[in-house]
Amino acid sequence: MKPSDFQKTVQCRFESCLKKVVRSVVKDYYKELNRRKNKEISFSELPDVLVDKMAVWDDYETDYTIFSVCGIDIRVLDDELAEALKKLPERKRNTLLMYYFLEMTESENANLQKITQSGVFRNRHHALETMKKILKEEH
Repeated sequence: MKPSDFQKTVQCRFESCLKKVVRSVVKDYYKELNRRKNKEISFSELPDVLVDKMAVWDDYETDYTIFSVCGIDIRVLDDELAEALKKLPERKRNTLLMYYFLEMTESENANLQKITQSGVFRNRHHALETMKKILKEEH
């Protein structure tokens, strides 16, 4: 059975309308791509400095050892270092932690521990020597 002229006309109109819709959708798609191209940057094109700023690291208490010095909690991530620090006498450990982690000067360290600056220097020096021995023994 052949389609009638009316059916052909309806089919042609439908196809024409469909083509307009498809052209409009494609045009909108290209506009969106162009907008994204002008406004967005892919991660691969970002400098490493910016990517590092956007990064978020999970922080779990099992990942580090906490030492409390002068009311400040110091987190030590390296397990070997933390174990070596635990083996030191408290005064020597506090001297190292204040000097290297809290970045206190010898005079600030001496005032807090109520000892002389030379005492702080000796404590730090002996603590470092002891830690060297402890870390060598573990390896």
